[in-house]
Amino acid sequence: MLPEVVRGRIASEFRFAAETMAATPDLGEKLYIFSAFFGELNRALNQFWTPELGLAHLVLREVHQLINGRLSMPTPGTRIPPELPEALDRVAAGLATIFESERIDEVKLYQLLARAAELGYVATGNGYYLYLKGQIRL
Repeated sequence: MLPEVVRGRIASEFRFAAETMAATPDLGEKLYIFSAFFGELNRALNQFWTPELGLAHLVLREVHQLINGRLSMPTPGTRIPPELPEALDRVAAGLATIFESERIDEVKLYQLLARAAELGYVATGNGYYLYLKGQIRL
């Protein structure tokens, strides 16, 4: 169980980031703000280690890198599903809600991290192909 001071700080930063992301329609700006999620977890890990926080940090950092990599491609018509920005907002809001609870629901956290990973994967060539085939739904 996380110390209250650590959990409270994460919850506060996550809620601010989620609300700020929801306020902008620009995916690049959303992604910039999304970096606060793994950034805050990195700071928290210096105070208190749990495998769940470590996993969340790695997943969220990788999701950011995958989507950012796709956005940074110089090719015109970069292939990103139009639903991705809203799906990213939902993940952000879900993370804030999970950490606002007094006790972290690990099952919900793992499910949300899996969803986040799916969002990162859909920004890859193969992930976008699976999206087009209807195997990944956003």
